[in-house]
Amino acid sequence: MGKKFIKKLFVIAFALIFTLGIILTGCGNKNNEQPSTPASQKEQTKKELAQGVTDTTVKVGTTLALTGPVAVIGTPMLHGMQAYFNYINDQGGVNGRKIELIYKDDQFNPAVTVQKTQELVEQDKVFALVGTLGTPGLLASMDYIVQKGIPDVYQGSGSSKFAIPFKKNYFPVQPNYTTEGHVLAQYAVDNLNAKNIVIIYQNDEQGTEGLNAIKEQLEKLGKSDLLKAVVPFNTTDVDFSTPVLKAKEANGDVVILLGTAKPLAGIAVKAKEIGYKPQFLASYVVSDLTMFKLAKDAWNGAIVAGWAYPIYGKTENEPKVKLFLDTIKKYFPNETPSGYHVAGWIAAQTFVEGLKRAGDNLTWDGFIKAMETFKDWNDGLAYKLTYTETDHSPQRAMYFMKAIYKNENEYTYEIITDYIEPK
Repeated sequence: MGKKFIKKLFVIAFALIFTLGIILTGCGNKNNEQPSTPASQKEQTKKELAQGVTDTTVKVGTTLALTGPVAVIGTPMLHGMQAYFNYINDQGGVNGRKIELIYKDDQFNPAVTVQKTQELVEQDKVFALVGTLGTPGLLASMDYIVQKGIPDVYQGSGSSKFAIPFKKNYFPVQPNYTTEGHVLAQYAVDNLNAKNIVIIYQNDEQGTEGLNAIKEQLEKLGKSDLLKAVVPFNTTDVDFSTPVLKAKEANGDVVILLGTAKPLAGIAVKAKEIGYKPQFLASYVVSDLTMFKLAKDAWNGAIVAGWAYPIYGKTENEPKVKLFLDTIKKYFPNETPSGYHVAGWIAAQTFVEGLKRAGDNLTWDGFIKAMETFKDWNDGLAYKLTYTETDHSPQRAMYFMKAIYKNENEYTYEIITDYIEPK
């Protein structure tokens, strides 16, 4: 009787194992997975993490000002991105996937930036944010983006807060205003032999970060005594008599300008009106040809910082510059290629390079790890980009250009230095 009981127990156990096997096999077929293989685990991770990715597309998003006064920057920057993505898509995309760009107009309003960013991440389900624009809005949405962990490649801002403290999912590209401030101070002392420096700055995040960096570098160089006056202005100002007169009263021979195009053009025009002729030394924020349209001959002779590979003058026939110029002309034939187009182009180029390096591993984590393999990357219009597992600092090197104005139809920037890094 004991043998019969054991035999019966064996049959029951076998039936249970067989039934359980059928159930597990059914679950596996339902999900089309083979749980025991590493490839299926990779596929499962991809499905869980890589929103915005299909076998044939990668969806990315951006917020820019496309209406209002800052649209003069936002529109060409968007077109620069669209041109490069179109160029890549015409070649079949990246690893068989074409790039779909969804853009939102945030009107340069921080509250709208936050709202539109959330829409891109939660409703449009984009894989990454690329080439967003505007310091106030980008800082307002930064905590949300960090919390979500979505990759954010290229912020149209020089705020150092995107890199410091370290943020794993942020990849700033253009030099921050601290780096720029250091280089501006260094150039004023070493190259312009300044005797009396005056800083006229925009009273906001951009201007104050640059101001503090200039003071810091002058102190480091032992030249703090050269700084004779610091004069703020507001973005809403239309009369620039006060800052210009204060600079003149301080006998400023080198006037460092920190701000956006319209007010800095107004300062240059006012200085010309009263016969004041200092050497203007300006932020890369105004390195676009728009300044000539705003200030005309008052901008002639100004020295302006630059960071992106120059597209003016002798570089026009170089392959990577010619590609940029020809592609902008192809997709936006009625537009003159500008520094703002370059910014969008670089944003798209940097993202695409990361995409290429990530291969099929299009999880957020996989893409971030791929971006962290950049080492002095110099193939695009940015200069020597490097990202590591612990440092996503943007480009540090900058150069200088001189404004050459002949008439309303003839003007350009002439490169006058090689790339310079702060000491």
